Amino acid sequence: MKSRQPAGHIHEQMGCEVHMHMNHHPAVRLWTINLNGLNTPPPNWLELLDEEELLHCQRFRQEKDRLAYIAAHALLRCTLSRSLKIPQSSLIIAHDKRGKPFINMPESRAIGISLSHTAGMVAVVLSEAGNVGVDVEAVNQQLIHQDDLSAFGVSHEEAEDLASIAEPARSELFFDLWTTREAVAKADGRGLSLPFSLIQIDRSKNMATIQENGNSPESHWRLWRKRPSPLHRLSVAWSKECSELP
Repeated sequence: MKSRQPAGHIHEQMGCEVHMHMNHHPAVRLWTINLNGLNTPPPNWLELLDEEELLHCQRFRQEKDRLAYIAAHALLRCTLSRSLKIPQSSLIIAHDKRGKPFINMPESRAIGISLSHTAGMVAVVLSEAGNVGVDVEAVNQQLIHQDDLSAFGVSHEEAEDLASIAEPARSELFFDLWTTREAVAKADGRGLSLPFSLIQIDRSKNMATIQENGNSPESHWRLWRKRPSPLHRLSVAWSKECSELP
């Protein structure tokens, strides 16, 4: 695994690029932008969005949410253009019935894509290893002061772990579990329609399993979990069968 600081166009604002390898060749690549200190999107970001995305970003009531949406979709298009070596204007990105984005171009459909945005941070991931999912969340202690953590898919054992530790470690663990399940659900393709309680996480091995699928290849996912900033947690999930960590 390695990271570097890319340069040029939207990449000048990117916080990092991380490569995860398959047989010593890049298989999964992650890009992030830390939006801290940025209040409005630069004009060149808006120029990257298509008509549907421009209409969608006008629906946000909060400027920070609009900024994060624009940044994520602009980053996705800029990253795809560079990776596929085609003009941004030639990219065709569509969404399936659950809203998962995919490259609607025959020569590039094998590449998996996923994006995530939250307050102050956006992330984009591309995969040569099939389906992939990414989730980034801003750590907010107020979201976890609930009696019923099962609503977030937290298992009984995980709830006990959360109850046994104090802040800020408790929030860190909760958002690690949350982003991991979000990333797996995105990689699976069902998103929020997949019950998070079905996703079993082995943090020590960086693995996750969707319990309903038994031992099928689609049930096992590799994980990459990090803190892209002191205020955020991020997780990436991709197929166990297609790749391996270096």
